[in-house]
Amino acid sequence: MIHSPDHYQQIRHTLKQLSQTEPFQRNISGLTRSAQIDHLYTLMQQVTTAVPLSGRDILDDMRKLLTVMESPCITANFGLSPLLASHYNLCLGTIMALADPSSTAIRQYIAELEAVSSKGLYMVTEIDVGNNAMSLQTEAHYDSQARQFIINTPTPGACKFMPYLSAQQPKLAIVMARLFIEARDCGIHPFIVRCRDHKGRLLPGIQTSDIEDVDIYSVSYVDHSITAFHQVRVPHHAFLGGRLHQVTPDGKFITRATSHRETFFHSLCRIEWGKIVLTAALISPLKMAVASTVHYQTHRKLNTREKEINVADILINKTEAADAYVTAAASIALYENRKEYCLNNALDASQLQFHASIVKSMVVELSREAIRKCLMRTGVHGKLIRNRITLAMMVNDHTATAEGDSLPVLMNIAKRLLKPSSVTQTAEEPPYPRLSARHIMALLQTKEHALRDRLATLMATAQDANHAWNEHSDLAYQLAWTHGVRAALDALAPQPDIQAAFALSQLLKNAVWFITQQALTPEEFGEAEEKLRRLLVDIFERRAVNAAEEWDIADLLAQTEIGATDMGEYWLQHTRLEPRFTPTSLR
Repeated sequence: MIHSPDHYQQIRHTLKQLSQTEPFQRNISGLTRSAQIDHLYTLMQQVTTAVPLSGRDILDDMRKLLTVMESPCITANFGLSPLLASHYNLCLGTIMALADPSSTAIRQYIAELEAVSSKGLYMVTEIDVGNNAMSLQTEAHYDSQARQFIINTPTPGACKFMPYLSAQQPKLAIVMARLFIEARDCGIHPFIVRCRDHKGRLLPGIQTSDIEDVDIYSVSYVDHSITAFHQVRVPHHAFLGGRLHQVTPDGKFITRATSHRETFFHSLCRIEWGKIVLTAALISPLKMAVASTVHYQTHRKLNTREKEINVADILINKTEAADAYVTAAASIALYENRKEYCLNNALDASQLQFHASIVKSMVVELSREAIRKCLMRTGVHGKLIRNRITLAMMVNDHTATAEGDSLPVLMNIAKRLLKPSSVTQTAEEPPYPRLSARHIMALLQTKEHALRDRLATLMATAQDANHAWNEHSDLAYQLAWTHGVRAALDALAPQPDIQAAFALSQLLKNAVWFITQQALTPEEFGEAEEKLRRLLVDIFERRAVNAAEEWDIADLLAQTEIGATDMGEYWLQHTRLEPRFTPTSLR
């Protein structure tokens, strides 16, 4: 399905207008957690009504879902990010990819999810296994006489961790469980399990914790819970075997998979797109955080002995804000670059995993750097939830732990880079000016090749490969990170000034390595520091000050306390203070 750019621009416009309405701008911090969650589902309903998505959209037009996730509605309440991602990409997407479309029951599930009359869940993670989902313990035993699967949580550690299962909402889940046919372990597979009925009531055998029990820090509460299944029966059609697996009604397991590992990744077929979907939700909060910081720098006043100045008149404030802008621009460019690549190319599962891993790990960690600087340079105002900077940090932190933490994701990138097929012989390039972006990119490529060669040698000579990998995980991390930085620099090619500043920044962060390799002299690093300082000042004055207009969020910024024309008037309008202020006349 191919739509014109205007189609997606209209979606952006619709959701931007929606994000400025009263429900999205409402301060809900004084509400109980339960009331906040009710409000969150109200917002979800408004988003899905404004831009409805179909099952075919998830298979054929992922740009539509990504456009929704990139919208400023997420900035208003980042709880929308996991709810929308779970509902559309993971739950509906898994059914569309693996279910039998000719089944009347399956079509009913799809219709419920498309209408959002039931909210979609995705249950993989368990208390004991975390990211190591291949070791999950939830069981699915087949009863051939009843033609049903029995979903069961065998131990407390096998409880599903942090699905969204509060009352009041009908919930339909994809539950990952280890399939047993008699005593045979047939690997991990997805099952459709209705958890709450159309009135929000738990079905028999399903037990959940209270929403207050999972005390994860947040300013946008989601209905996280611990969930257990006690001999829960689901019909035969609830098994999602896709093209590889079949359980016959009489209880025979037929598979074309060659290993449990292949079965596992086939079952979790939406996880890689899930990395990109969740990363998409970082983009609007990141832009808002940086634009707010720059606005604060240029409008917040300080009094010196001589005169009144702006915060940005202090050089370090200006360069730090500019550095946040540059790092955010690198993060956004990398996301957009790899998003387009994944949308426009027919990638196999391994290729999609590689690119999605780069997107999620690098965008999350680069955004973390940028937002940290934003918090440092906005004082107490940056800590106010209404100014969205703290919210950006939290959505970034929460995204970092979803669909694989950044560290194991980076480790997987390193493993891929060690494969012989990943080694590329680059043609000899002409010498570039010292300290230019292209020169620094060549230096980083040299570092990446050196790290890969060293790590490959260590692994090839190790007696215990698993032990060696754990012992040299620091090298693997450096390898993946260096590759990711190079990818971000490539994505910044259309913005040479930002590319140059980001390259210099990364060079200085790698100073020790390059000095020990005698790639640059200490004097050249001093020159690089001065060059970066001048470049950051120029970028701040020429580009960063227009960030809100560049990213089309000036009107959204104006609705925050930092972006208000008059902070005093803002608080007068948003508190119970009465307008009875009169200056005291001095004689």
